[in-house]
Amino acid sequence: MKKSARNASSNEKPDVMFRVHGQIVRPDAALVAQLAKVPVANLSDACGNLHTMDSGIQAMYPAARICGPACTVSTRGGDFVATLIGLGVAQAGDVLVIDNQGKNDTALWGEITTAEAQRKGLAGLLVDGNVRDIEGIRKREFPVFARGTVPRVVGRTSLGEVNVPIQCGGVVVEPGDIVVGDADGVVVVPKEKAEEVLRLGLEIVDYENKLLDKVLKGMTQIEMFSIQEQFEALLKGHIKH
Repeated sequence: MKKSARNASSNEKPDVMFRVHGQIVRPDAALVAQLAKVPVANLSDACGNLHTMDSGIQAMYPAARICGPACTVSTRGGDFVATLIGLGVAQAGDVLVIDNQGKNDTALWGEITTAEAQRKGLAGLLVDGNVRDIEGIRKREFPVFARGTVPRVVGRTSLGEVNVPIQCGGVVVEPGDIVVGDADGVVVVPKEKAEEVLRLGLEIVDYENKLLDKVLKGMTQIEMFSIQEQFEALLKGHIKH
């Protein structure tokens, strides 16, 4: 299997099919901290609505927010081995991102893994699948994003991969990409685009704040965006057809 051009592993043997990369290229911590301050909706706008996970991936409690480099895990749906290896590889500040293929009849995370991740200083957990022990997770206030909850436990019998390109919530996630999540959902900011996305995101925040100020002062969006004129132009075009 060929390495991804964006994968910085130095410990892979060419003939190894199941890869575990202990070292990845992480973005600058200051850049991550700045992205953490931008609402996910504005980051999605800045990305042109690309790199945005589907609506099934949600925060497991309302105040949960994540922002950090992705430590990725690819696992056979419903198996726990690669998750535990990924948890061991992940570093403080990382978001552990697991491709569990959206499998919804078993939970791939619980309170014990949460306690270990929190002790290590991870920024959060994101899984394309389900978790359990949700009350324990909420009690610890550890940011977890998933498709939902189910009590059934997973097995520990299958191989997987760590820090390889994965798919999660319909989005490709590369190791070291910046994962940002809040109550609106999750955006994956490709690390090579992060500075530009931050710049655009901050501009959009400023633009929307100005619009909000106009609305609070009594102006309507019909006035701001010349909606009546647009509607009439569209109506004329429709009549011609």
